[in-house]
Amino acid sequence: MLFGGILQVIIAFGGEIKKSFSKKEVKEAFGILEEASKEFGSGGFDLVKEHIEKSIISDTNQFIDVVQKGRPVRKYVYSMIANVSGNMVESGQYHIYRGVLNPTGPGEDLLKIFDSAVDELVNLGDTDTKNAKVEKEAVRKNIENIG
Repeated sequence: MLFGGILQVIIAFGGEIKKSFSKKEVKEAFGILEEASKEFGSGGFDLVKEHIEKSIISDTNQFIDVVQKGRPVRKYVYSMIANVSGNMVESGQYHIYRGVLNPTGPGEDLLKIFDSAVDELVNLGDTDTKNAKVEKEAVRKNIENIG
């Protein structure tokens, strides 16, 4: 009974946390994440999205500061999508064995998300195709060496 009451308070407080971050930059970032959710679907992207939302909420001032200094929200969000998905797929957590992503887990989705996010950063002018190719090769090399 006590646990249920505590859980309700935590859930209610969690909802209030999201409401308290009503800054337009945060709302825009969450909107871009929702848009990306529709593009990438569920599965691997849910993991990425959750991590990014927690990151923005836990350090909202840093996020807003970066955006107010001139970094467009869309570039920031897609950079985070690329970084988080790349880090996850390189972690070894989603490998079936060394060098091979588990086909039944989110690993292959995470790699596709990484590639798509890097491609979007090229489209946004945040990086060039040469650097994008280097980044994609580096992630694949790390996948081969980890697991």
